[in-house]
Parts: sequence; C-alpha cells; structure tokens
Amino acid sequence: MNLQIGIGRGFAMSLFATTLIASAANAAMVSFSTVFTNNTAADKVFDVSNFLTLSHSLGNTGGSGSLAIVVSDIRGGGAYLKGVGSSPVFSTFVQSTKVGELASTNSFAPFAVMAGTFGQMSYSDNFAREYFGAVANVNDVLQTQLKFILSAGDQAVVSGTFVVVSAVPAPGAFALICIAGGVGLRGRRRMNY
Repeated sequence: MNLQIGIGRGFAMSLFATTLIASAANAAMVSFSTVFTNNTAADKVFDVSNFLTLSHSLGNTGGSGSLAIVVSDIRGGGAYLKGVGSSPVFSTFVQSTKVGELASTNSFAPFAVMAGTFGQMSYSDNFAREYFGAVANVNDVLQTQLKFILSAGDQAVVSGTFVVVSAVPAPGAFALICIAGGVGLRGRRRMNY
C-alpha cells in the first residue's frame, strides 16, 4: 500500500489506511480513512492513491465502492472540498483500467461539499455491485485515487472502500439459467378442480 501526499504545507494523516484480501480466492478490498488538513493560506490540491497488489487471480471482475466526506470549517468564513477541473474526487482502477468513480464534476453541476462558518457538512455515495469487464491476475494492481481541492485553513475526513470480486456468470450463461428457469415454470400444469 502506498500513500502519496500532495506537495505543500497541507498534510494528510492516515487514521486507518489498509488493504486486505477479503476471501482467499474470490475477492479483494482497498479501504481507507484519512484526515486532510490544509495549513496554508490558499486552496490546496490533494492527490492521494492507495494500492493493493493481488496475490491471486480474480479473473473477470465486478465489484462496488463507497465514499464518505466530512468537511469542517476550522478558520471561520466557511469551508469547501471540491473537484479538480473535470476529474472525479474518487476513482477506482483494476490494472490501470478505470472501473468506477464517485463525486464527479461536470460543467452543469461542479462537485462541492460546503460547510458554513465553524460548521461541518457531510456527503456520502456509492456505486452498487456491477460488472467491470476488467481482468485481474496475480500481481495486478487495484487502486483508489482521491483528487480534490480543500479550502485554506480547513479540514476534511475522507473514507472509502473499493471491493473487487470474481465476476458473476457471463451474460450467455445468465441467459441459459433464465431459459432453463422459464422451461421449468412452463412445464408446470395447473390443476383445476
């Protein structure tokens, strides 16, 4: 696991940053919870990644992810955490292939979590279990990336998970299961008395 801290006087302190294998052959998870403090007099960009190198193959993958943010105004005057340009705040990767993102910024609705004077504001979101279409083999890397701007003199706690599992049956296999189930149902006869 690597923790990369942005350049400048702002810093990130890891409360709980861990990677673990959830099940020896079927799943892996990257999990983190970090306090970010911007001790500078200007907005600060944080760019942090967590990595897990697989010790076993997962084959075709699917999975899910979650993100939680709490922004606190420390200096007075309000606080914010916002996306950098069009980059999402949280991105997930299987062997360099982006498979999920949360807190995305676009030209119509820039992402931001804003707290009032000496207040706090929270945000949470997740992407439900889905098929990624990316193959994960031994020594491949699972990665999470956080990239955001934090207002001057303020603090944010950011937590997240990225769970990768061996994928559900291929669409063709799923169709066969459905057809077999339909034939089984069709074979039932109604008894009218």
